[in-house]
Amino acid sequence: MTTIAAQLLLGSALTLAAPAPVPPELTPAPETASAFAQDAETPKSEPARRSEWPDTDSCPNALTPPEPTTTSEMLAPGQVGPTPPPVVVEGNCGVATVRGFVMPEKIMAASFLVADIDTGEIIAQKDPHGRYRPASIIKALLALVASRELPLDRVIVASHGSAAQQGSSVGIGEGGEYTVEQLLQGLLMGSGNDAAHALAQELGGDEATLRKINELAADLGTTDTYAATYSGLDAPGMSSSAHDLGLIYRAAYRDPALARIMNTETVPFPGYGDVPGYELGNDNGLFMNDPDGIGGKTGYTDDANHTFVGAMDRGGERLMVILLDTTLEGGRAWEQAQRLLHAAYDADAREPIGALTPVAAPTTATLTPGQTPSTTPADPETERSQDAQMLSILLPAIVALVALMSVVASMARRRDRAGRHRR
Repeated sequence: MTTIAAQLLLGSALTLAAPAPVPPELTPAPETASAFAQDAETPKSEPARRSEWPDTDSCPNALTPPEPTTTSEMLAPGQVGPTPPPVVVEGNCGVATVRGFVMPEKIMAASFLVADIDTGEIIAQKDPHGRYRPASIIKALLALVASRELPLDRVIVASHGSAAQQGSSVGIGEGGEYTVEQLLQGLLMGSGNDAAHALAQELGGDEATLRKINELAADLGTTDTYAATYSGLDAPGMSSSAHDLGLIYRAAYRDPALARIMNTETVPFPGYGDVPGYELGNDNGLFMNDPDGIGGKTGYTDDANHTFVGAMDRGGERLMVILLDTTLEGGRAWEQAQRLLHAAYDADAREPIGALTPVAAPTTATLTPGQTPSTTPADPETERSQDAQMLSILLPAIVALVALMSVVASMARRRDRAGRHRR
């Protein structure tokens, strides 16, 4: 008997009413500005300081990201936070590399992954399925949805709400006219939350866009990702992992339009009204400073710390790196990423330690803190089919049980009335 069918039978038998309650679903919250949203490399508050990377050998972030240090994820009175996605993959949460990989000094990231973009082969990783806040590197999901659903030459008129977004901005103005491609440039090159908002409204609004990007993340095979916002602003439930982001960015690097934009140094960006246009530069330091760099994405919030995606193409071999939860004692995030990529190219043995492949869906729907994670993969279509078959068998029995109990209760009442009448 499947879990869902068993729950329905038990709930019906015990309550003779509505099905048993289930844990709250991951319901996306509307995109809102956050006082803690920051530009990729300019933290407002005092940043975290480290002398070495966090020890993740005991898998402290297998279910949820580290505790926030700000109020960015504070729930309103009576509000229930999203249930984390179930833990699907268990394994080594420490460092693993190919033979011959010499770990660079001063890598401060809690989690990282180095992989081949084209083959998916993993060269080095640390806590690959640990859950962390992605900050603005999650914008790749929005970029992928927009690239797939919207013509690049479609013109969008910016609203007041888009122009008023807080955090990193490319400076779009109310009433300004921008093509989808220009907004994608502002999104990926300048990490503009204003560009993100404008694209999201064209995709159907905040809730529709959040639903679409989370569906895309699932379609790409992610298991640790829940996008609580489409711009990367911190919000309850926000979560991803280095492995998941590797899957997401493999898709982004394969998208011709997105790959071209990430690989662009500068581009004219339009003004609005009396405000003139300007030259928009790429904010990815690895791309701008390494001759082999091919673009990526930057991110920062107070609770995520620095996050980064970068890539290099050396002799036709394209490698990418994902950094999560890093600090600047080891240099800028792009410099730490550069050292990891150079080490990967220099490794004398390239037998991969794994592959960036989609992970099968879990057998359980949700997992709340304290529960034991499920690690048995299952095909979701088969699971749904089995549940449907089981329900078709159990439903008549449940109905019959309810009817029988009703008849028994009615007979008891009649006997009771008859007994009173005889007395």
